[in-house]
Amino acid sequence: MKRKSYHHGDLKSALFKACHKLLKTTDPNEISLRAVADMAGVSHSAIYRHFKDKEELLEVMAAYGFDRLGSVQKKAFDKERNSEEGFLQLGLAYIKFATSNPNYYKIMFFTKRENPGLLLKRAQIRSYSVLVSSCRIFLKDKSKQKEPREYSLMCWSLVHGFSNLCIETGVPKSEAQALKKSLPDFALEILRSALL
Repeated sequence: MKRKSYHHGDLKSALFKACHKLLKTTDPNEISLRAVADMAGVSHSAIYRHFKDKEELLEVMAAYGFDRLGSVQKKAFDKERNSEEGFLQLGLAYIKFATSNPNYYKIMFFTKRENPGLLLKRAQIRSYSVLVSSCRIFLKDKSKQKEPREYSLMCWSLVHGFSNLCIETGVPKSEAQALKKSLPDFALEILRSALL
């Protein structure tokens, strides 16, 4: 197989794209730096110019995942006319992101890191800030006397737990089918009854 030649900046981008492509179909535990290099069409040693090991690469991918999650949640909240519907859609956006990107979700939440890097920490904060600021607006509009950060954590626990059940067990999908509902409609009903 002919190896590709990249300028220094292009190589990191090519490796990122290769790993992104692998994460669409491959469990993070099964991804190797060798597989990423092969997908990018570069030598196996080339990857070490930018990433010291697989964990460092997956941490970059996790940061990207948090930025994507924050972006889809903000968009979901902002597109609705009122904060109540926006808040529900924000929660649904979380569930849709998790169930559509289970391998990203795994590296974001199921990978323990003793010393996460600054890139990942900042992405996590940006993502969580979307939820907290949306909570603040929603609670104010509904005249609810609750601490926004506390309420945010409760809401996050709800969508995170629902997402985990979808990914790990499939129970929400089977329950939705038994009730003759689509999974998004079923999730939205649960969010509405739990949060409003």
